Amino acid sequence: MKRIRWSHGSAFSALLAVVLTFGLVLIACTPAKQQEKEKQASKEGQVTKQAERVRPTLKASDDDCVGPLEKSKKPKILKFGDWKFNLDGYLATQLNKRGSENELVVGVISDSKENNPENQKNLTKILDFFKSEKVDVILHLGDIASVTSMPDDVDVPENDEAGKPISKADQSKIRRRLISKARREAMAKGYDDLVDMLSLLAETELPVLVVIGNRECKSTFNSALTTLQEDFPNIFNMDLVRRVALDNLSIISMPGYHDPEYVHCPWDKCIYYESDTLSLVDLANEAKGKSVLLISHGPPRQKDRNGIDAVSEGANVGNPALAQAIRRAKIQFGAFGNIQEAGGKATNLDGTTAIAQNTFVSSLFVNPGPADSMAWSMNDGTESTGMAAVIHFVGKKAKYKIFRIGEENNTVTDEPAATEDEPTKEKPAETKTEAAPKSE
Repeated sequence: MKRIRWSHGSAFSALLAVVLTFGLVLIACTPAKQQEKEKQASKEGQVTKQAERVRPTLKASDDDCVGPLEKSKKPKILKFGDWKFNLDGYLATQLNKRGSENELVVGVISDSKENNPENQKNLTKILDFFKSEKVDVILHLGDIASVTSMPDDVDVPENDEAGKPISKADQSKIRRRLISKARREAMAKGYDDLVDMLSLLAETELPVLVVIGNRECKSTFNSALTTLQEDFPNIFNMDLVRRVALDNLSIISMPGYHDPEYVHCPWDKCIYYESDTLSLVDLANEAKGKSVLLISHGPPRQKDRNGIDAVSEGANVGNPALAQAIRRAKIQFGAFGNIQEAGGKATNLDGTTAIAQNTFVSSLFVNPGPADSMAWSMNDGTESTGMAAVIHFVGKKAKYKIFRIGEENNTVTDEPAATEDEPTKEKPAETKTEAAPKSE
């Protein structure tokens, strides 16, 4: 019998053939479902990466209205009073420890409307109230000062001083010049009024966080706040600074207004869109478990005529997209103005449950009412000649209190404060039957 001699090359070739055959068998035996699963995972990964690339392009608003979530790469330190912050683009971070890290009192103002002696007196009284409540941070939710109305048209003479007819082309030029002058005058007055009113708040040397309303012109608002910041580093333009990270609370903003029909400065408006509300999820997530307070001029859409967005006729006029974003981001606290007659209260997010003052709860959304001295009929049947609110945060809970000018002696006292374990919800306010003016 002959022996078959295997060379080393033949042995290697045979071994390689076995390995390849075994691999092919394994591939053939891989379950179809497993292959499909791997294919689907790969596809999902591609979709996720694509979504990450697409999302930033959804921003339809102007960057000088709704600040992008970008750092400046040139951080600076702000020092005022007993506060110290690091400011880097959209983010301001508290650096120093002060008082209790578990407790914070926030003063809330909205709709001061006009720069006049009566409203300046109102702000002074509100600041005295804030001082008595040991407020740490002041918020202004917009509609700070007056905006001079633009004329729909201007009168242009048909003849010059010598009595000669002015051509249509020259009349058009004259009209353009006059309208441009009116616009400049309106913006100059708006600038001066903003600086005057906000200076009163800034002199407290507390952090003053300000969002634009639907009355201010965008560039005027930004210019006024930039000027103020030279003398008052405690002023934060929350159109551009989107999150202020305090020891126990993150305050985030949704700048602008959602409805162009009610913007009083159409040539320089600050509008936010539904896509802009996506940023609230990112801002809330950055808080990493700390309580989050959202501020915006206009409220979210609610579902009850006793809500903080209900006009005098009973309709809820808040923004549905903002309400949806709040739910998606799981934001538990909010402060909003604009709907003046709905102010002086806090509710749950749907507006179906009114929350009693001086009651610690795990979630509330407040409308402080107008700081404006002009008499305003409120949905609860009262009349406002100036209002404000404070929100007192302790840990993960908060309570609020409303201040009414002319009714200082009726302000709710601090003791005793209820908790969520006790009866906390007051009955919905009885709706006033006569018509009241709609907020602007």
